[in-house]
Amino acid sequence: MGIKSGILALMFFLLPQAELKTINGEVISIKDGDTFTIKDQRDKLYKVRLADIDAPEIGQPFGRPSKRLLEDLALNKTVRVNYTQVDKYGRLIAEVFLPDGKMLNEESLKAGLAWHYRVKYPHSTFLEKMEYKAWKKKVGLWVQNKPIPPWEFRRETRLLYPPTNPESMDYDLFLTYGIIGDPKTRVYLWPMCKGYPKSREGYIPFGNLLDAETLGYQAASGCKFN
Repeated sequence: MGIKSGILALMFFLLPQAELKTINGEVISIKDGDTFTIKDQRDKLYKVRLADIDAPEIGQPFGRPSKRLLEDLALNKTVRVNYTQVDKYGRLIAEVFLPDGKMLNEESLKAGLAWHYRVKYPHSTFLEKMEYKAWKKKVGLWVQNKPIPPWEFRRETRLLYPPTNPESMDYDLFLTYGIIGDPKTRVYLWPMCKGYPKSREGYIPFGNLLDAETLGYQAASGCKFN
């Protein structure tokens, strides 16, 4: 890691961290390969979205096998949900632990039934290696020559206005919003801004404007707030 990359990583580490919250509940229904509903001891229902992975949509190849994996591993079992973020749909963006201590997020990657969702900076080298191993072994969806990532599959044809804070963000559209920060100029911009680059390589992804501004980034001059 270069000096600049190391400094950026340190800045993210030093940011005020959202409080980690934990709830336990029984998985009562599975929507797809990364989203399900749990019920706690008071019969309150919570929607949960697995963090840092993205499973194929039901309409995609391996969408149903990805869902079946969650059914086999978690349905009707009590799991521990660790989360710091809730998105616009009230979903807990979480790491989920099974009764045997295994993390459900990682099990999906290991089975080749999800992608590493690279929306957190710095990226997890552990998850990257886990995804690479599944790809190398041609496990699950990786038997396909050119599998389409779900964030590409559900990409909006129209430009989306970027959410202002985590609570107004759809976690599934994190990359579709296209909010990126230039670590050299310390400005951020999104696809509706003038001067938006053709390639996002070298830029830092953000899911909402508040996260960018918390890191000290400012909106580029070609961006309009309306």
